[in-house]
Parts: sequence; structure tokens; C-alpha cells
Amino acid sequence: MMAASLVWLLKRLYVFLLTCPLCVPGFLNLEELNDMKYGIQILPDPVILGQVSQKMLTDIVMMVSSKYKQLYECRLPAQAVRFHQDPATEPDSEGYTGPDIPDLLKPMHNAPCLLKTKDWWTYEFCHGQHIRQYHLEGLQTAQAKAVPQPDLCKWL
Repeated sequence: MMAASLVWLLKRLYVFLLTCPLCVPGFLNLEELNDMKYGIQILPDPVILGQVSQKMLTDIVMMVSSKYKQLYECRLPAQAVRFHQDPATEPDSEGYTGPDIPDLLKPMHNAPCLLKTKDWWTYEFCHGQHIRQYHLEGLQTAQAKAVPQPDLCKWL
């Protein structure tokens, strides 16, 4: 009796293993969802391609696919689209009314350059002058000598 059930179980497992590769494209790739840099909402009820509810009629729809060629409907609510439009086109919207970017950056013109070291490279940002990338040679930072590199950016 035990041997018969074991044979039956092995046959079922064999059939499953043969058909399993056919099911792979239908799986949801959770790794891909974890790597995303934006929010995603997976609804409990499946959405059939082209099927829309009354609530979704005003949404803007874009078809996107994963790196595994799985198709998704990306819906951007109309409210989000209005938020990113030019504030001059919508008189009733409240936009930013503070100083503009050049005014905010003016104090940096006379300030010391900003340095950022990342691994092998050191980056130097001097507002209104240049952005430079270089490597320091030497054991101590005080004794280090900058290996010259061309400027990444120069202001004229």
C-alpha cells in the first residue's frame, strides 16, 4: 500500500516538474518589485487588459513591461498629472513662491569649495567655477598630492 502511494506521488511530481517550466513566465517576480524606486500598488482583484472602472476613467494609462516581458498597465491619476503641470496654466493651484534657484545658490559663490570623496575619486564642486574629479596619492591626506584630471565642468 505504501509503495503504491509512493509511486503515485512520484508520478505526480514528475508531471509537475515537466510542466513547471511552462508556468515560469506567469509568475510574479518579487525581486523586480523590491528593486523598484517608486511606489506600486497591486490590487487584490485582477485587472483585465482594457477593463476600466468608473474611478479609473480619468486616469492616464501607459503600457509598460518588465525585463521578463510581463505586460502591466501603469495608471497615473489625473490629480498627479495636474500636480506636475506648469503652475501658470492652472491659476487656482498653489505653487512655490519662494526665491528662485540662482538666488538660493548666490551664497555658495563666495563659500569654500565642496569636497566629496567616494572610493578612489575625490570630487570638488566650486560654485560658478568648476567641478573637478581627482585622485589623491599619498598615505596621509595632508601629504596627499592630487593627480591632475580634466575638469568635468567649467563655468564661463
